[in-house]
Amino acid sequence: MKEYNFENEHEVNINKLLAPHMSKEEYSKAHSGLVIVTHDIIIHYKNGVLLVVRDNVPAKDMLFPIGGRIERGMEIEDSLKKKVKEECNLDIMSLKELGHARLRFETEPFGHGKGTDHISFMYFGEGKGELKLDNMHSSPTIVTPKEYTKKFKENLHPWVRDFMDLAMPLIKTLDKKS
Repeated sequence: MKEYNFENEHEVNINKLLAPHMSKEEYSKAHSGLVIVTHDIIIHYKNGVLLVVRDNVPAKDMLFPIGGRIERGMEIEDSLKKKVKEECNLDIMSLKELGHARLRFETEPFGHGKGTDHISFMYFGEGKGELKLDNMHSSPTIVTPKEYTKKFKENLHPWVRDFMDLAMPLIKTLDKKS
């Protein structure tokens, strides 16, 4: 995604836009009234794609890619690399944007009763390093192109499946090169 940091004939200092994390109460209020913007990534790791089980709502107990809310003021790719490092300890190389989608869930993590509504930008990248999940994810699963069968796809959230369909040809290409 192209980013523009320009206003009134000068470049915007994006460091001025950085902000500390909101308190749980502040974020809950924002979450109940705004569409949240997130970034997620299908990580090519050990000849497959890394998916993890989410241990929180929305999408609790589902296989999902790594990702989350975009950090205010940060370039999207820098924010995504930071999120990946925090959530699974991997370094990301060769980012490629796959697209974006809007996701809505009836569940939400704060108890405000208004569900979760977010727009997510999905990326593909190569993960390097030792995989170590944070406490909000479990059961790391590496899905190879051979294992990505019709039966496997049936158990995925449609959003995950649609972007996995875009990522699998990229993995096959990368694996042929190695």
